[in-house]
Amino acid sequence: MRKVTHVQIYIYHKNMRINQKGISLINILIIVIVVGAILGGFFVLLNNERSKTRDAKRMADMARIQAAFEFLYNETASYELAAVGGCEAEGNLVSQCNLSKYLPSIATMADPGEFRYVVSTVPGAEEYAITFTLENSFDNFAAGQHVLSQAGIR
Repeated sequence: MRKVTHVQIYIYHKNMRINQKGISLINILIIVIVVGAILGGFFVLLNNERSKTRDAKRMADMARIQAAFEFLYNETASYELAAVGGCEAEGNLVSQCNLSKYLPSIATMADPGEFRYVVSTVPGAEEYAITFTLENSFDNFAAGQHVLSQAGIR
């Protein structure tokens, strides 16, 4: 049996490194997996941030709609005028409500995602209700469907 010295092992490993050329298939596979995992995580994070941005816009839209209804009520002591020639039926879009005097952009107002702002209670003397949906929890509101009314958001 032949005894191997540390010098021989060093020379053997040095020669192996010299004879290796390029990157092995395993190295390429590891690089592809790592880059794929990083990109996958990035896109998940990006999509989550986009949905939060859409929810923030929905809440801002609801605040603007509520303010328009309150301006109307302060001027006429009723919400009924909002339904005239616009959102006089449940299921109509809020963009059809007669609030352009108080909210000029109402005609183009739409949900930034796949949902809709829908009239769930036709504006009357003392009440109105607009239904909208949040994708995520936002402030104290859970994800899901919510209603904006004269009492606020519930």
